This record gives sequence, C-alpha cells and structure tokens, in this order.
Amino acid sequence: MYENIKLIVCDIDGTMVPSHHKLSDYGKEMIQKIKEKNILFGIASGRSIKDIKYILSTWGYNQIDFIIGLNGSQLYDGTDDKVYDYFQMKPEWIKETFDIMRPFSHNPVMYFQKAYMCGVYDEKIHFSAQYTKSDYVVAQSEEDFYQEPNAKIMFRVDEKDMPEVERRVKEFESVYYKGNKTQSTLMEFQNRQASKAYALEQFCIKHNIKLIDTMAFGDTTNDNEMIEAAGIGVCMINGSQDTKELADVITEKSVIEDGWADFIDRYI
Repeated sequence: MYENIKLIVCDIDGTMVPSHHKLSDYGKEMIQKIKEKNILFGIASGRSIKDIKYILSTWGYNQIDFIIGLNGSQLYDGTDDKVYDYFQMKPEWIKETFDIMRPFSHNPVMYFQKAYMCGVYDEKIHFSAQYTKSDYVVAQSEEDFYQEPNAKIMFRVDEKDMPEVERRVKEFESVYYKGNKTQSTLMEFQNRQASKAYALEQFCIKHNIKLIDTMAFGDTTNDNEMIEAAGIGVCMINGSQDTKELADVITEKSVIEDGWADFIDRYI
C-alpha cells in the first residue's frame, strides 16, 4: 500500500515521544529501517533547528536528512548543511497578539537571538531550558517582544483557560497571522503563510520528490497542514480531534506505546 513512499517526516512531541522524553530503542530501530529502504527521514517541530539538533544528539543522531523548525519558518537541509528561513511575524502583529491574550494569565516566550526571551522565568521555563540546554533572558517589559520581526510568539497559559483562549483567538482572527494550540497549555502565533507543509514542499521541490510520495506523522493543530499536504497523513490515536479528521490514517497505538514506530513496523 505504501511502496512508493520516498520521504517520511515526523513531529516530535506527542508523536515520536511524549513531551521531554527520549526516543525509545524501538523508535531508533524504525528510523534505521526507514534509512535501509532508502527513504528520506526528517523531523518537523515547533522548536528551533538549534533545539531539534540538540534533542537529536541526545538520541544519538548527529545527522539527519532534513529538519522543519519553528512550525515551518525554518528548514534545515542535511544533504547540503544549509538553513533556509521563511515567513516572519511583523512587530505590529506581535503587539496585537498581546492584546488578544491580555484577558488571560500568561507567560510569553520567544526565540531571541541564540536564546529565549520570556516574561517570567518560572518552573516550566526552567524545565524546558534544562531539556534543550538553552539560555533564557527575562524581558524588561512587554515592548521587548515586539521590537523586531520574529518567527513566532508563544504564550504559556493555564490548561483550564485554553478553550476560552482558542475561542478568543478565533474571534480576533487575522489575515496576516494565525494562532495554533500546540500543547494543552501553549498557544503560538505565526505568520499565516508559514507552515510545516510549506517547508516540506520546498524540500520536496529541491529534491524532485512528489508530495504524493511522502508520509507525515503528527498529533495536533500545528501539524494539520503538513498532514493534509503529504501523500499519506498519519495522526496519532492520542491526537487532537481536528487533526484526526484531516488524516488519511490514525495509528493503532498512542505515543506512549510508540504508535508511530508500530505503524512503520507494520506498513513500511
């Protein structure tokens, strides 16, 4: 059924591993299986390429065919070791997102130069920093976040507030940028033209691969466009309902059970 697949791309958190976990030995075996079949393999994540490379190194991988970072605002091509940057958020758009999020308790986070900038350095920020060995700086004021263009702005919120956050983001929908829930406590805003699907398409064009011959794994809203664009879009059984509705296939096992690896083992 999937004999023509030439490229496989996977989201990390909630797809390949539970958040802040290492890849299992079974997962590593399936990556090896993919490579032995001469299928290109890549990672797509909301994280930066720098952070993804660090995570991959903790898994024992120092080289990979490609990485889609920052939900598609970055593309790393491992075949020529080049990084490509795409659509960014303008400062005035970032400022608007603060107005959208103002009714809720939140902690803004942004990739800042080679570090992160946050509103408050709390326990969750500390945990994330330790996971990727990243540096953080604390903003002196809200205005620090919209001094220059940036790939995206993230807001950490209380899980109980997320349904209302999603409603407000939809109410104040912009033609220039979009808001996606990427975790149960994280809302991210990004240029509307940026997506994992766009970066995937750019890599495929460069390497003369048809999208119909690709397979993408994901679990939530920021994976939707990639899952739609791929020839075979696979959603994790633990994924969000909107992503399941767009997928061609749903895994039989969850991320905790290595559902993506089980799917590769069965069908590739």
